[in-house]
Amino acid sequence: MGDFLRIEGLSKRFGGVVATDSLNLSIPTGQVTGIIGPNGAGKSTLIGLLGGALKPSAGRIVMAGQDITDLPAPARAKLGVGRTYQIPRPFLDMTVTENLEVAQFAIDPFQSGRSATEERRDILHKTGLASVAHLTARTLPLLRRKRLEVARALALKPKLLLLDEVGAGLVDQEISELIGLIRSLADGERTIIIIEHVIRVVRECCSHCVVINFGKKFAEGPTEQVLASDDVASVYLGTGHGGGGRVAPSGTPAPEKSEPPLLELKGVYAGYGQAKVLHDLNLTVRKGEVVAILGANGAGKTTLAHVVSGSVRPTAGHVIVGGRDMVGRPPHEITAAGIAHCMEGRRIFPSLSVEENLIMAARGVPVREQQQRLDRVYTLFGVLKDRRQSPGTSMSGGQQQMLAIGRALMSAPRLVIFDEISLGLAPIMMDHVYEALARLKAEGLTMLIVEQDVDRALALAHTAHVLDKGRIDLSGTAESVRTDARLKHLYFGTT
Repeated sequence: MGDFLRIEGLSKRFGGVVATDSLNLSIPTGQVTGIIGPNGAGKSTLIGLLGGALKPSAGRIVMAGQDITDLPAPARAKLGVGRTYQIPRPFLDMTVTENLEVAQFAIDPFQSGRSATEERRDILHKTGLASVAHLTARTLPLLRRKRLEVARALALKPKLLLLDEVGAGLVDQEISELIGLIRSLADGERTIIIIEHVIRVVRECCSHCVVINFGKKFAEGPTEQVLASDDVASVYLGTGHGGGGRVAPSGTPAPEKSEPPLLELKGVYAGYGQAKVLHDLNLTVRKGEVVAILGANGAGKTTLAHVVSGSVRPTAGHVIVGGRDMVGRPPHEITAAGIAHCMEGRRIFPSLSVEENLIMAARGVPVREQQQRLDRVYTLFGVLKDRRQSPGTSMSGGQQQMLAIGRALMSAPRLVIFDEISLGLAPIMMDHVYEALARLKAEGLTMLIVEQDVDRALALAHTAHVLDKGRIDLSGTAESVRTDARLKHLYFGTT
């Protein structure tokens, strides 16, 4: 079996961030390959490069002997590259049949109507959509929209099928149905790449698995062998990072249970449109407590963070801050109540200097108080004082993360949500960031740590909760969670 797809020295830079770093892969014809890795590993960038949505900074992509590196997405589609998206993107006011027609005639406007009809009928049957072919996409539930996403890709007659996070937002039974569909497409001729955070999909559909971390290939081999590797587990759980053991001194005791809760979530349900993410979530954070929120990609961690800060409104339940239910309140009122959100992705204002970015979070504060807050941030991160007149985005990724943390502190919050602050950082920069959090912990700052680096988060936290499919499946002291055999199972489905 020859190589159908070769990726040679593929790199992609976004400014100073290297998302894909000299990646080399060879994928045989007909193989079903899973691509996995923690948040920020470079998976979505890779599928964008393969599909043609992104142009590489260096390297080559060769498909069936043809260099397609410089071809745009439409040209790749005509050569046989089909892809799906994590969030389905059908034409909502078109029927299922019309959605397929768009794909069919996009690659061959002059094909015969009879042959196109026969092909559509076959695709609708394969994807389980024949009974709803006459309905508009808008009326379909999420699983059927996912099926339509696959069907539209199949209408391109793909030789290479790219499936991007097809399991996202689905419950167990729906995932089982989706696995059945993917297996039916593996005919030994069509090459399939699945980029997925639902490990069960990779385990049950893929014969081969590649792990990406920091944009590089970390591991590769038969799926079961890769998923059983302790080294691969360390990529997700954080134990493989150098220096992780020297953060977060343990001298700060957990607050007493008698301390009134600063934050309570009671029976919270939340999601995005048809995708239901959080289910009956209950959580308590006390003053001075550091709580880690852990879980595999797609478990609902970031949605939880957005629910607390008010940018996602729960469909049911209560979010109580200092005894006051904040559900339905706008984010600025929640900020005024003492909740700061250091968001994933940093969100630095590129046109503002470092100091201006910081001051943005303290508008309306008297100048003297504003300066005291600045001094506190500059004491915590001396490099920000040195670079205070520089544009915020001119600094390194680690320094920008320090700026994002500092900006969260400028509102003098009672509780800070830190969402994936280690994302994309080199281990040495993670050390600096977590050392700063350890100092904040010693000062008594209440923190909700949403984190992919399990080892670092548990070293810092008093308490930890592990999410799985939007539910808390494991809770306890940080040390008890660290040593619980269920932790690895919740990430990999293994014991």
